[in-house]
Amino acid sequence: MTKRHAFATFTAAIALTTFCAQAATPPQETREQAAAALRQPKAKEMDSGFTKAAPFAQKLVDEALAKHPEVLLLAIHAGAPKYDIIASNFGRIGKLGDEDDLRCIRTGKDNLEVNEKGNHYEDQTPLRDESGKIIGAIGIVFSYKPGDDKKALQKIAREVSKDMQAQIPNARRLLGPA
Repeated sequence: MTKRHAFATFTAAIALTTFCAQAATPPQETREQAAAALRQPKAKEMDSGFTKAAPFAQKLVDEALAKHPEVLLLAIHAGAPKYDIIASNFGRIGKLGDEDDLRCIRTGKDNLEVNEKGNHYEDQTPLRDESGKIIGAIGIVFSYKPGDDKKALQKIAREVSKDMQAQIPNARRLLGPA
């Protein structure tokens, strides 16, 4: 085999390996795709009395998403005692807090979980005001595949939480103007 033939064979093998690796890796899910895949909440999961917009809370969500492109979905649950979703990038405004949300708020501890499909990792973390008082929860969802660094994703969630906390003097502020 000549050097030229060996080099051509080697180059073709590398190209084929690269192509196969790229074909086996699914494309990154967009925020829009992740939001569209969410199930629609049932009527009993919605707070029929929640009608007030939360422009400041929505501003916090929008800023966090702009700063953290790796975050797919983000929601703020606030408004004791029901802790509805008051701001998000996927709608569902007025959806009542579920058991995971309420447990996070009651205990002050993060809920960390991979969804049943194994493609999303969620860090649900307490939402605190400037003084450190828990006033709700933040649901932060990332794309995930086995082997991804969960600690790195949790670090991003903590950063989102701290950035929001620094801007919230009290729970009422969330419902105020942006």
